[in-house]
Amino acid sequence: MKAGTAAKNITPPIGANTPVGETTGIHDSLFLKALVLDDGANPVAIVCLDLSGGSAAFCYAMAERIQERTGIQHTLINFSHTHSAPGGGLPGDAGTGEMNRWMEDLNESIPATVGEACENRFSVALRAGRAPVQVGFNRRLPDKDGFVHMAVNENGAVVPWTNVLQICAENGDTRLVLFEHAAHPVIVHGASSLCGADYTGFAVQRINEKLGDDVTAIFAQGCGGNVNGYPLRGGWDKAEEAGHILGDAVIGALPNTTKIIGDSFNVRSTRVMLPAPLPSMEVWHKTHNLLKRIAYERGTAGHELYRGMIGSLEIMRGMIERGEQPESRFDITAVSIGTEWCLITMPQEPFCEYELWVDENAPFDHVMVFGYTNGQMGYVPTDKALARGEKGGYEAGSCPSIRGHALRSQTHAPFAVGIEGMIHDAISSLWNRN
Repeated sequence: MKAGTAAKNITPPIGANTPVGETTGIHDSLFLKALVLDDGANPVAIVCLDLSGGSAAFCYAMAERIQERTGIQHTLINFSHTHSAPGGGLPGDAGTGEMNRWMEDLNESIPATVGEACENRFSVALRAGRAPVQVGFNRRLPDKDGFVHMAVNENGAVVPWTNVLQICAENGDTRLVLFEHAAHPVIVHGASSLCGADYTGFAVQRINEKLGDDVTAIFAQGCGGNVNGYPLRGGWDKAEEAGHILGDAVIGALPNTTKIIGDSFNVRSTRVMLPAPLPSMEVWHKTHNLLKRIAYERGTAGHELYRGMIGSLEIMRGMIERGEQPESRFDITAVSIGTEWCLITMPQEPFCEYELWVDENAPFDHVMVFGYTNGQMGYVPTDKALARGEKGGYEAGSCPSIRGHALRSQTHAPFAVGIEGMIHDAISSLWNRN
């Protein structure tokens, strides 16, 4: 088994558009980090970016360019989802001048950095482990009427651990640590307009403080669709505190990792099309009237709300009139070594329950789960969340509620109840083929 790594500073210019507005300065640098794992037959490229997200089309294009440059057929592009950074190839990311040049540089840097990682390959031993840690909270809290609001839900599901892949040189020295945790990097969200990696960057810094700068630390985002880093809008000091907690947990996991004896990968992928049924025209009109009423009541703020959402509603109306049945492509990949270790990756923003399900059911000694991989366009809720209908809140609400994110997503409607079983079946089919 061989591995190689490379990194590139991808900090955007001031004024970059993030999920909470334009940046006014730089708090800390953003990085692209590439890890190539090569068993001699099925090399895999894992690319992790300190960005808010990236479209599936962007990720597929990068995978093709990586294959052209390196011959690697399996590329997994994960986004940390920091809200204090722009996206890579997300709709609306196009800018002018410096931002366009930054995007062009990013398009070149990803395949080039993977190529550099290939050149840096050396013989390694792999070790896997886990440590308990929690830097976030479930953010979906139902009120007495069953409507879900974004707030701390102390009884809600979370993923209370970090999974670690430790990569050692032949002499036993740790050379790289790939770690995964599931929580939105939103501790700085709305508390600062500076660009930065949020708690994930501080976790990497902590690991390097303790292990040295010659050890490459790479963060990957897990299934954190319904988990917020804590405290939301806490600012940079709180992000640093959370990052140090996570970094210390990763360091604490290393002495107890287990050596992976197998030396060959099994790489399997599958695709499922998730249905997102549109509402009836009657519900559409009810939604439109609700938007107009709220806009009128809120004055200037309401006008901005209306202007931001009417375009999505008009697109939805056209789709309803044409009788379209939206679906969303959902590609799942499993990279495994015998029954010792498996990495499962999923696109979009899966709820943490998907990671918990994988951990409970996977027939492997050690499992890592990445969300936000090879495309991030919207939330993937559980059936229970979707069954709430208009009460489903930001991540899962349906018309006539205008609070749901799905209204502004590619499908313009939330997924159908039943997708949870479809995803479980797709994942388990990869296990059964191993």
